[in-house]
Order: sequence, then structure tokens, then C-alpha cells
Amino acid sequence: MAAAAVDPSTVAAVSSDSDSDDLHLLLPNLLPTTTAAASASDVKLHHFHLPALPSPITVRTLPSLGLTFQLWPSASTLLRLLPASPHLLPRAPTPESPLGILELGSGTGAAGLALAAALPAHAVLSDLPTAIPNLCHNASLNAPLLDSRGGSVSVVPLPWGDAAAMEAVAAASSRFDLVVASDVVYYEALVDPLIETLRFFVKGEVVFVMAHMRRWKRTDKKFFAKARKVFDVEVVHEDPPLEGWRHGPVVCRFTEKKQHGKK
Repeated sequence: MAAAAVDPSTVAAVSSDSDSDDLHLLLPNLLPTTTAAASASDVKLHHFHLPALPSPITVRTLPSLGLTFQLWPSASTLLRLLPASPHLLPRAPTPESPLGILELGSGTGAAGLALAAALPAHAVLSDLPTAIPNLCHNASLNAPLLDSRGGSVSVVPLPWGDAAAMEAVAAASSRFDLVVASDVVYYEALVDPLIETLRFFVKGEVVFVMAHMRRWKRTDKKFFAKARKVFDVEVVHEDPPLEGWRHGPVVCRFTEKKQHGKK
């Protein structure tokens, strides 16, 4: 999700305390009022090499524009785990029948682009409107690889909890098998809109896979307490702690709770 520009070193300092719930003090405005252009020196290209792919996934980051335009640690975990873990997928994809994936809070789109190429899948990358131009740029960077692998992507604005936007995304897609997200539980005010969005898309046989860094106890507790009322939640993977952090990314698999007596 889009965020106001924050010094990454300051965020890292707060993030090293897993019981801290103070990020909201650093992010007074999650919806920036400006989309100022980044300088040429601020543009960075990041490459992800996956065993299944003949060439790397490449994404552009623009750190000075805010947290949405940077790489968060769980995206790398998600994009590497899912292609190597077919048991976590709702069904086996093939070039003739790729998975339908919706990525929430795509940011740079690294995870969604990698999954589209590696599985293969048709991935819908979504975020706030300010993130869309960079997502489109990154989709273009990887278009030749996606074409060669039988994958594809589209990019849409999707503010969480926005009923009209959710309906539009659903109407434009034939089906979603899988919803994915990485590092989206970080701001308490976004918990309810995120849960509302998940309730809309994660139904029936649709699976939600989320990579998550444990940062802020209160926000995490609120999210998972609400999520477990609607979904069965299983921790399926945990990376070792990152340098300077207490935890590594955790990957959870969410499925809709079956109604009592309903098969």
C-alpha cells in the first residue's frame, strides 16, 4: 500500500522491536498528496533469480517516493517459496491453464511478477493509484520473460475495502485461484479494510497466501484475531531471522472456514 516517504533506517530501527506498535507515528499519512518524480540517482533495479526461470525477474524501485516504491523483505520469501511448493497451491497450473492470481498491495510487483512467470499464472497486480505507473513499468520490464513462460499480468488500482473497486476487479477477471500478499500487516488502521477485502475475494476454493514479518504486536494480534474468525490459518513456512531483526518472514495459508454441517 502507498505510504508517505520515511527514512528506511528509521523504519528498520522501529522494526527491530517485534513488540513495538509505533510505526503509525512514522506514517501520519498513508495516502500521499503528491507523486513527485524520483531523481535518476534514486532509481534502482533489483533482480530475482529463480531456478525455474531462464532469466531474472527485474523490478524498479524508487525509494525516495516512499515505502510503496521500495522492496519489503517478505516479497522475496513469497516469490521463492510458492514456485517450489506446489502443495501450497489450490491446483496445479499448466501453460494451457495458468493460475489466476490477485496480489494485494503489490508495491513494486516483484512477487506477483515472479509467480506469473514461474508457475505460470495470470497475475493481477493491485495497489493504490499512486503505485500504478511503477507497477506498469515493472510489468513492461518483464513482458518478454512472461510471454515466453505462458504467464501474463495486468495492473489495477484497488484500495482495500472499496466495494466498487473490488467489484470492478472481480468483473474484469475470469477467476482467481489464489490471492497473495507480502508485508501488508503493518498499520492498524488498515486491518479492517484488509479483512474486508479478503472476505470478498477469498471464498470457496480460493486460497490466500501471505508472507509476513512480525513487527508490531498489537497490529498483528488484531489482524490474526479477526482473520481467524473467517479463515482457517496455517503457518506453512518461516525463514530464519534477518540480520538486525528478531524474526524472519513467516508464510501463512488462509482458507475460508467451512460452515458447520456444510461439505
